[in-house]
Amino acid sequence: SELPPEVVREIVNRLHTFQDFIAVAGVSRTWRSVCLSISRRPQLPWLMLSETLSTDMRHFFSLCDNNRYQLLLSEVQGKRCWGSPHGWIVTLGPDYETHLLHLMKRVQIALPPLNTIRTLAATEEWFCLVHKFILLNDPSQDSSLLVIAIFGPVNRLAFARRGQGQWAIVTNPDILKFNDVACFNDQLYGLCDNGKLVCLELDAPLAAEVLVIAPQPSEEEVSVPQKLYLVETSENLYGIFRYGFHIPSEMRHETTYFLVYKLNFGELAWEEVTDDLEDFSVFVGGGNSWCIPTSTIFCRSNCIYFTDDNWEWQRYPGVAYGGRDVGVFNMAQRVVQRLPFGKDNPRFYSRPIWVTPTML
Repeated sequence: SELPPEVVREIVNRLHTFQDFIAVAGVSRTWRSVCLSISRRPQLPWLMLSETLSTDMRHFFSLCDNNRYQLLLSEVQGKRCWGSPHGWIVTLGPDYETHLLHLMKRVQIALPPLNTIRTLAATEEWFCLVHKFILLNDPSQDSSLLVIAIFGPVNRLAFARRGQGQWAIVTNPDILKFNDVACFNDQLYGLCDNGKLVCLELDAPLAAEVLVIAPQPSEEEVSVPQKLYLVETSENLYGIFRYGFHIPSEMRHETTYFLVYKLNFGELAWEEVTDDLEDFSVFVGGGNSWCIPTSTIFCRSNCIYFTDDNWEWQRYPGVAYGGRDVGVFNMAQRVVQRLPFGKDNPRFYSRPIWVTPTML
């Protein structure tokens, strides 16, 4: 505890797991201060497991050591959650109130009421109203907070900014079905229908424009995917196409493979990536979709980690469907491996999600 701060900094910069970071921060006030002063680096996400009955504790599975950890999170009990790489999750409860919650600091930020969204999707149950919340920047670091919501039976798009009193609905005259949204080189993109790429211009405060810039891959290349995701690196924009089938008798889905496409900005067309995601691994499911560089952390590269985000067969409150389709797809070997996180019993509004833990 008496080491000089510059030595502590060198130690902390050589840590790779969040568990080690927490341990180091607990040595002394000086060590904790050094930890909090270091710029955030990529971390392996945790898998936040489904809610357990009659307890405020939530279980998290760590990819670093294949162990489970527990956090007391009474704020998320009875709510549906969406993950992000920023340490925050989005929560939605039966009262239709939405919040951002920081897992470690337990700070909450209220999001605007869902009145405008509910008006356009009045028949949807509360847990099916919004398919995906996407947190495009970190509320702790960026005052220009932007949250995207994909909602309703036809996957419409809405957005909210910090200080904005309501959700703004994106005008969609072509009735495009949004699957995911990502920010690449300070420009927002959306992946629609079966792979159509659009550019989004969100003008303050309540207007938006959608421009199609790349068609979906040809039907000869891809069949209808089960799910689609959009992820960015510092140099590329990727479309992730997920395929599988559902097993009604077992009330679950099973993912069998993925196709990956990289956008050729010169030709404004998708090009298939057959076996190499460069030095990255991808995390997809409920909430944000994102890549992490595996050269800086202990993680298998060239893989797609996925969770169950299928809600098409979830129509009856109180009946859990899905939540068991969780694993990792190896791009080079073209095989799926299930993650060893043990038994998980999802409730009808609760599914495993990815979230990156952070103290900042």
